[in-house]
Amino acid sequence: MNYAPIKKQKVHEIIIGRIKESIESGKLKPGDKLPAERELAAMFSVSRGPIREAISVLASKGIITVKPGSGIFLNHNDDLLSLFDSILNDGDHDIFELLELRIGVESYAAFFAAQRRTEEELKRIKSALDQMESSIKRGELAVEEDFAFHTAIIEASHNSLMINTFKLISDMFIRGVYQARIDALKIPGKTEEVFIEHRLVYEAILASDPEMARKAMADHIGNISHQLNAMEEI
Repeated sequence: MNYAPIKKQKVHEIIIGRIKESIESGKLKPGDKLPAERELAAMFSVSRGPIREAISVLASKGIITVKPGSGIFLNHNDDLLSLFDSILNDGDHDIFELLELRIGVESYAAFFAAQRRTEEELKRIKSALDQMESSIKRGELAVEEDFAFHTAIIEASHNSLMINTFKLISDMFIRGVYQARIDALKIPGKTEEVFIEHRLVYEAILASDPEMARKAMADHIGNISHQLNAMEEI
């Protein structure tokens, strides 16, 4: 007799499942404020790493909103439970595997963008960078602006396979950025440091220096991995 393999659940998926159960039982309702990250870690008897990952996944799916300085809030959405199901059934990929893929694709997308970008594409990259800076100054996570910046560079590579690959990982990209941005808020000066990394990528593309652009992008994504590794140990 053949049986379907049992999916091994990751800790953050179990946490997401428990939150879903709280909604189903009525203990948690749309608009409610969730406990703080440290409280959630204590409640589930886990480190803060899986809590951060659960929060980033839920935020990327539009289930919760993270308001820096105010807390984490459950959104008003008629499809909340189905969104939970889509998370728990989609075979989530490890964020570090995603970062490895991003280094391979995006560093060379930046390389080619420095060679091939048009003036109009350069303006789009700069516009996304400016919007990211404004969002950061307002104390926001700047996830959408970050995504727009990287998308503009991918498109400026004029490589259709790179563009299509980026589209395939866009949801995971946004999820990863949420997690990294939430973590960055806890490290003094880190958000500004990340912005400078983006600016260095732009300046290399502006200067039409492919190798500098490749290295700046690889360094930026590599730093995200280092940051997430460090936060996992807390």
